Amino acid sequence: MAQIKYIAHRGASYYAPENSLAAIKLAWELGCDGAECDIQLTKDNQIVLWHDDNTERLTGQKLKIAHSDYSELNKLNIRLIQTNSAYFEGQHIPLLKDVLKATSEGQLLVIEIKCGNEIFPELQKIIRDYWKTGNIAFIAFNFETICFAKSNFPEVPCYYLSSSKDDILRRIPDIKKNKLDGVDLDSNIIDPQLIAELQKVNAEIWCWTVDTVEEAMRMKNLGVKTITTNRPTWLKEQM
Repeated sequence: MAQIKYIAHRGASYYAPENSLAAIKLAWELGCDGAECDIQLTKDNQIVLWHDDNTERLTGQKLKIAHSDYSELNKLNIRLIQTNSAYFEGQHIPLLKDVLKATSEGQLLVIEIKCGNEIFPELQKIIRDYWKTGNIAFIAFNFETICFAKSNFPEVPCYYLSSSKDDILRRIPDIKKNKLDGVDLDSNIIDPQLIAELQKVNAEIWCWTVDTVEEAMRMKNLGVKTITTNRPTWLKEQM
């Protein structure tokens, strides 16, 4: 059985602010098998790492990503959460191009597309100009978006995100038709039946967000290949 991979959720977000350049770099330094991040398009067509559609939760100031220029967003400081180290005070919202430049050979950057197809013209430029080393994969909750990603980047692995078993079972023919590499699922919906149906179309199965040894072991025993977790190095050691 292939070694299971542990992906750092929004970077090493337990120690550094989520989706910050520091969190991504720290994931590499800690020896994680990969780092996951979220991307969105700004008003002035810059691609930034950010999860929410606005900045309030982590900065205290409410700017909508899609309605703001990067020059505005870049002025905001990302607040530390309770588990973050004070060493990472003062992080800013990073650009995808800078994260790609920091992704070295042998490292995996899992990129979640949080917005719609409007991001692709700029995304094509950024991937072409700045993806020089390391590996990338795309994930998205919007089925049309992840299929569009696969058609635009046929050489890049693409996985459909879902938290609904019924949704996945219904989409299995389309997963095969659109040549998606697999699915990335809420671990709670994964069971032997779902695994068996996905294996019929050779769909690789990833999962999120697993932070306990018990659930990680259940995923491993079911044949899940990749686990996204908030504590990748700890979970890998415990396993």
